[in-house]
Amino acid sequence: MIPLSGEYYVECNEVFRRSTNQAEHMLAEMSPIAKGRSDLSILSVGSGAGLFEIPMLQMLEGEIKRFVGVDVNEHACRVLRAKLHGEFGASFDFEVVNRSFQDYRTDRRFEIVLFNHTFEYLDGDRLSWIQKSRELLAEAGNVLIFSPNRGGINKFYEEVFAPCFSDDLEQLLTLTDIDHSTTTIDAECDVTLLAGQDDDPELIRLLSFLTQADCRELSSTRRREFVDYYLSLSKAETLMIPHPATLFVL
Repeated sequence: MIPLSGEYYVECNEVFRRSTNQAEHMLAEMSPIAKGRSDLSILSVGSGAGLFEIPMLQMLEGEIKRFVGVDVNEHACRVLRAKLHGEFGASFDFEVVNRSFQDYRTDRRFEIVLFNHTFEYLDGDRLSWIQKSRELLAEAGNVLIFSPNRGGINKFYEEVFAPCFSDDLEQLLTLTDIDHSTTTIDAECDVTLLAGQDDDPELIRLLSFLTQADCRELSSTRRREFVDYYLSLSKAETLMIPHPATLFVL
């Protein structure tokens, strides 16, 4: 299977974001942490095309003073820059950096360093990325990590990719005595699209994002196997699958 990347990744992510209510829950949890800070600056690691970041900045409009997005997807960076210009105008202080977090360097400090379901994709020593994140904080700043929980829509990731889940992160933080708090996010993903026609481009985009592979290249039989797998995860008499996550505040 061909890994999902580039422009098609952004298209598939857009379909996925329309299918889940997780972002609303995430914004609700983030709001009391971010609001009320003076000269608020945010670094978003893995900012993508801004599907979460734009609503976040809209929520914080009037308080946010500077935003920096870092992402390895060049196309997503171009899209985010255009969105930021269009939404907030040329006077808004922002920067979008097409680079990995591992390679990102800056002298600036931030009130919030945000990982929106991106920490689990970092290679190498996870503790070093936590330490780097904390070094980028201004005084009284926080690292916010939205991390996937096992089960539900994440079951495929658990079985195939085995990334860093929230319980793995909890264990790391506990073992290293890093002060943190956690909040469980009980969201759901609507997979109604998967019950449609096998050749529906929107179905294929959603399936591609769920599997993190370009499902356009798969045979219809193989795609149907993945569709049936995800439909089997849905709750009885619904096409909703739990989409759980945990917010870590460091």
